[in-house]
Amino acid sequence: MLLAFIYFLVLLNTSSSLFIIPPVFITMKGGGKLSKSELVQALNLNSNTKITNGSVSMMSGNVDKEGAVETLADAFKEDPWFVWAADIPQGTTSADKEKTMTKMNKNLFNLMFYVYPGALHLVIRGRNNQVVASMNICPSSNHEESFLKMIMAMFKFGLPPMYKSKEKKNYGPHSRKRLETSSLLAKRRKAHMEDTERWIYLQTIGVRSDQRGQGHGKTLLTALFQAADALKVPVYLETESKVLEDMYKYFGFKTVEVLDLVAPNDESPTACLKMYLMKRDSQ
Repeated sequence: MLLAFIYFLVLLNTSSSLFIIPPVFITMKGGGKLSKSELVQALNLNSNTKITNGSVSMMSGNVDKEGAVETLADAFKEDPWFVWAADIPQGTTSADKEKTMTKMNKNLFNLMFYVYPGALHLVIRGRNNQVVASMNICPSSNHEESFLKMIMAMFKFGLPPMYKSKEKKNYGPHSRKRLETSSLLAKRRKAHMEDTERWIYLQTIGVRSDQRGQGHGKTLLTALFQAADALKVPVYLETESKVLEDMYKYFGFKTVEVLDLVAPNDESPTACLKMYLMKRDSQ
């Protein structure tokens, strides 16, 4: 699935297993945007004591963070938005393409984790406590990236590889502009939700490719939807696949806009990427 972050970036897996959150008393604020503390309380997860609810827990420490980045980088290797953004030249071998995609994805996800200080990062761990699925969500009070954090992240993790002189040859001529064009997603998100104070942004959800089919994606989504329904707030997301659009409709989402992303002066056969902007009202 996908999801968006910083000025140049956006960003399931289901099965029959369900994840049930025990009843929890939620202290609702009288007004204002949805806070991180309210969302944590509704999820019934405690990041300090690492209490888990079912198989879902809050990301804790650098080991979890590195595992989540690895998981998402793997999960999105063939994702339409990431493939479109990389614009990898024709003739690139499969091995080189995988290496190039993985490098770009790790950089972008590291940046994403850093520039959204108000985001909640949920994970599912498998054998040996390895992160096998990850979901990032933002309450409406923190759905925009921190510009200061973005600058700091660039120093910490470096620019995306297509901006580096020694690595840009591995990416297509439109890659940089496609990344930058994706800032339109944040503008459209803001426009669609401007009249709604309290809501949740489903930024990213991904499952390791070798762990698909085990219900991890559905477990994460069910946790999110039960929290959103308890809070009586909608959930907003972006996806770039008609298949995923249909899947999210099954979960109660409605498409509020179909957006064509096209970078300036990009007339290549792969120039246009269709994005589905969706919203799920509380149930």
